[in-house]
Amino acid sequence: MNTISQTLTILSSMIAPVVLILACGSLITTTSQRLSRVIERSRKLTEQLKQLVKNNDASSEVITEEGTKLFYQLNKSTLRTNLLQRAMVTLYLCLSLFVATSISLGIMDVFNAKHTWLPVLLSIIGALMLFYVSVLLIRESSLALKAISKEMDDALLYFKSNLEGLPVASKAKWWRTIKLWQKVKPKTQKEAASVLSEQSA
Repeated sequence: MNTISQTLTILSSMIAPVVLILACGSLITTTSQRLSRVIERSRKLTEQLKQLVKNNDASSEVITEEGTKLFYQLNKSTLRTNLLQRAMVTLYLCLSLFVATSISLGIMDVFNAKHTWLPVLLSIIGALMLFYVSVLLIRESSLALKAISKEMDDALLYFKSNLEGLPVASKAKWWRTIKLWQKVKPKTQKEAASVLSEQSA
């Protein structure tokens, strides 16, 4: 009976870091997906740059303007890739530390060790590294927001200046509608429709 009780105590102490291990696993999955999307995005931007260079019909001014936009997006994607890669490496180290914490707790229970500083130190280092990962992911999200905002601004500018076939009144109306969508950012489609109908009236 005493042996079973000791076994259960040891297993319980080893399971204690499981929450942090699960958190690391979840972050590794989501970060890996984000990294894959950013890498795919970088490849698409590179292909667009190559196509732009090969396009003999475009003038040098157009190539320079479009190339600048693509380089901006590619630069942001590269920075995001670096941040996500660092986050992935740190997360794997965190996972190793929390597993090591679990193992050390089991070993210390088996040998009735009096000094408990090792699992505490391992868990503190792992928690600090998780905090560092959070900072990296916040920076990556900020870069993603800047990139998409710049891309949307370029698209809106192109819409405003290059759709010559659209009547001026229609163009102005569409432009006001798009700017209103950006400004209002309604929570539901129904709310958006009511806001736009009031604006057009």
